[in-house]
Amino acid sequence: MPWEHYLLPLLDYRIRVEWNVERGRLLSWAVQLEWLDPEEGRFVWVARYDTAGGLPHRDRNRIARHEPMPHLSPTSGGDLNRARDDLLARAWEYIEAYKAAKAEGREAW
Repeated sequence: MPWEHYLLPLLDYRIRVEWNVERGRLLSWAVQLEWLDPEEGRFVWVARYDTAGGLPHRDRNRIARHEPMPHLSPTSGGDLNRARDDLLARAWEYIEAYKAAKAEGREAW
């Protein structure tokens, strides 16, 4: 089953939302913050919530992989929205942390 998605374009960042529904039931989802990195001249992912592997978690590029989010459900549209709202509310916090990690030379994933 193909994933459905939409982009929410903002200033120099955007939120990508994807979900997989089968027979009207949400199976999995992903919400990703992407920032237009002027050094690279392209959008790079900064932070992402997703349900890969069946368990909701947050990844932060150059900072942390698979931070467990046990309070989120892989099959809840409300939790997908909560993840999106977190990325929107804290976008600049995530972006600044990414920029600092990049300046320190931490590897991208």
